[in-house]
Parts: sequence; structure tokens; C-alpha cells
Amino acid sequence: MIMNEIFISCGEVSGDIYAGDLIRELLKLKPDLRIWGMMGPEGEKAGAVAKWSYEELKLMGIVEIIPALPRLLRLMKNITREIIASKPKAAVLIDSPDFNLLLARSLRKAGYTGKIICLIPPTVWAWRTSRVKNLKRDFDLCLPLFSFEHKFLRDRGVNSLWKAHPLVHDLAKVRISSKFSKLYGLERVIALMPGSRRYDIDYHLDILLGTAKLLREKNFVPVFSIAPGLTKNLADELRTRVCACGFEYWEGEGRELMLGSLAVAGVSGTVAVEAMLLERYMVVIYNMRRLNYIILKNLVHTKNISIPNMLTDKQVYPELLCDRATPENIMNELENYIDDSERRTEINESLLKAKDLMGNINAAEFWAKSVLSL
Repeated sequence: MIMNEIFISCGEVSGDIYAGDLIRELLKLKPDLRIWGMMGPEGEKAGAVAKWSYEELKLMGIVEIIPALPRLLRLMKNITREIIASKPKAAVLIDSPDFNLLLARSLRKAGYTGKIICLIPPTVWAWRTSRVKNLKRDFDLCLPLFSFEHKFLRDRGVNSLWKAHPLVHDLAKVRISSKFSKLYGLERVIALMPGSRRYDIDYHLDILLGTAKLLREKNFVPVFSIAPGLTKNLADELRTRVCACGFEYWEGEGRELMLGSLAVAGVSGTVAVEAMLLERYMVVIYNMRRLNYIILKNLVHTKNISIPNMLTDKQVYPELLCDRATPENIMNELENYIDDSERRTEINESLLKAKDLMGNINAAEFWAKSVLSL
């Protein structure tokens, strides 16, 4: 094994952000490390070498993955070959379980004897619990995001460590910039978050554009987030469509937009956790192909899809799925929150309780120390 080399794999914007955080902390602790793998701009900015782009894994939905399988299998074979040849001391596989769990199995079958760490393991507590055996068999350590995940894994014999969610440390530093203040001041801004993947935008942008129209009619200021991690083509397309409808957009950090807003509406995902930590109300939407919905409905074991709702065990954030994800329903939920002071107080108290369950240390530093300790 090469003592000063670590491989990292991630497959989407949020995974790349976590990769960047981890890489920075690893290099602080061990500056001579060579870190390489599959990642995006955040991983590269932090000091790693991207041999493959995380764009390779930007797929969403069971139906969409099937035609891409031959290409993904070739990619896995190439990555496995590179790792076996380079012999890094450890491989850190971040999120993207449909690919990374198979990559771990491929590495073990090819004879890789280094440490394999699963950063952000699959949601086995929600569905496909059988993957627990993959985590026990192929990984030396799991580093989950939430305390309830950690307990679930430990109870089933998986080596897991947890102290805090990384966003706790990151979002504590978020402030409203002078640029944002000059643009919006005391305007009644509602943040609209269409996501960071092609799938998200294709299935949700029209819904959010319709919502923006209703918001404007009620004298709110709808502002669309154009995520910094979007590809240029996707960002250009999103900007063009938003401008064509005469709406505002924000190309800074989405978290700053949310902090400067009265409330948020957007696609289910990490953004809901960010909104919770920023103590902002959010209407969570998720639209998908009917076949995907039918398959998932019969597989998922949880009553909620949004983490803040799981932490509080109630619907703090309304979840509007498929046919219920309409501009009218979103507008109704936003108005119910903004106009009802008693309901608003109750929801805000629940958000604070959920926030307290997220830990209070620098999670990325903890991850780096945990990886190096192996």
C-alpha cells in the first residue's frame, strides 16, 4: 500500500461538497497526501486530482439508470483497474450508493486490501435494508450524516462513527452579503430551489415557475437559485428560462438566498437540511416518472422523505409528491405558514429541536481524523 495516497469517489454536487470538505481537512492533517479519484470542482479546489468527473454519475431515477448501465460498468472496471495498479492506502466512497457499493465489491473481488470507507452510507434505514450486508462485508468504516443512521448501523453490526452533520459547521458561517442586501433589502423574498441535477430541473422547473407567477401576484418576490455546482450548459438553460418568464435569479450560494428569504420552496434533498439549519420554513416537492413512483412507494419504509420531518417525526415541512406538487398547493402551504402566526411559532420551535439533533462540532475534521486513524 502507498502510505500517502487516498482515492475518493463521489457522484453529484452535494457529494463533491463533502469531498472538498474532507480533502481540505485531510491535507491540513497530512500535507504530503496525494488524493485523486472521481469528483467535481469542489474536490479539485480543495487540492485533489480528478481523474474522472462526477458528471459520470449524474443520473436520477430507476428508469433512467437502466440504459446507462453498460457505460457505468465500463467506468467501474476502469476505476478498479487504476486503484489496483496505484494501491492507495484507502478508498473513500461518498454517497452515490448504486455505484459506490458495487465499486467496493469490485475492489474486494479484484484483491484490494486497503481500507474502504463509506462516507454518507445508503439510506438502509429507509429502504433496501439488505444493503447492510454489503456495508459489513466490504467496508472498514461508515461515516453517516445523522445520529439515527449511526444507531441503525451500529445495531446491525456495521462499524460506524458519528459526531455531527457537516452542514452545522458550514452554515454557522453563512451571512447576508452586501450584494444580496442591495438587491433585495426588505423585500418579501421567497427562495425557489430547482435542484442541481438535470433530472431535478426537468421535473420541477415548470412547477416552480408556476409558483413564482402566483407569488408575484401576491406581492412576494420569487427568486430562483442557480446552484454554483451546475454545469455551464444547465446553468445557462436555467437562467434563460427564468429570465424569459421575467423572474429574478441568484447565482451565489443557495444558503445565502434562503437565509435572506421569508420561506423556501424546492426539490427534496440536502437543501431541506440547509433550510432547517438556517431556521427557514420549506415546502418540499418531488416529482418523478409514474413508474419510478410506483416502484419506490412499494420499497420505502418511511412515512416522510424529508430529513427534518424524520428528525421531528412529524411534517414540519409539507411534502408535496408527484400530482400534489402543483403551484397552487405550494402557494397554499407558504401562505398558511406566513399568515398564521401561531402555526409559524409552532413550526419554528420544531425546527430548533431538529437542529439540536445535528451535533455541534466540525464533522469534516472528525471524518479526516477517522480516515487517517485507520
